[in-house]
Amino acid sequence: MAQDPIVLVGGLVSWPGRYRALAEALREISGSEVYTAPLTPLDWLLARARGYGQLVFEVASVVDRALLESESDKAVLVGHSLGGIACRVYLGGEPPFGGRRYSGHRRVSRLITLGTPHVAVERKSLTLIRRVNDLFPGTLHGPAGLGYLSVAGAAADGASSLRARRRYERFVEDGRVVGDGVVPVDSALLSGSETLVLDDIYHNGFYARWYGSDRETVERWWPEELRVSAKLVGEQRA
Repeated sequence: MAQDPIVLVGGLVSWPGRYRALAEALREISGSEVYTAPLTPLDWLLARARGYGQLVFEVASVVDRALLESESDKAVLVGHSLGGIACRVYLGGEPPFGGRRYSGHRRVSRLITLGTPHVAVERKSLTLIRRVNDLFPGTLHGPAGLGYLSVAGAAADGASSLRARRRYERFVEDGRVVGDGVVPVDSALLSGSETLVLDDIYHNGFYARWYGSDRETVERWWPEELRVSAKLVGEQRA
């Protein structure tokens, strides 16, 4: 069977080009082809106004192309920030979202989220997160074999940084907690998933070292069983 390709889904204010270093590191570590969903801040803005159907369709289209070109049955999804929420919509399930029923879970082997705000307090601006949690709670497709890993950064303490505290309070009541400078740790850990907290990691490259800064950083969270070395061992045993 072909190696599972990797599909990167970026966040609210990130352009696809910001993920080039992350994509290259993942190619080297995994030996798999890496595709980046062509989502821009404008796409997210339009989605907020018109609905998220077209945005999720873009994710689905990239997954379809990745599977076709790799001749694989399933892909690995990597979602950064709100991109992880878009991935969860794509994975979908029985309830419709925006009038459409997504079933991406049949085409994905694993979801890895990086600084994704899975948990948010009741605020109008975060309606998307609440809806996704209502319709597709936690590790919904875990029993069917889909793997989940949520990675959180903890480099910024909201107790000592007023700026970080204010950002965190978009997701939690009291922002005097640790997080990656944008999303607090407790918000970034999806209920039921495998979790990993990296003490020196920030949300994106605007701050300092972030989840995709370089190969050394990516190796800290990329699963051992999805690395080239693990695949070679498996081939030798076979």
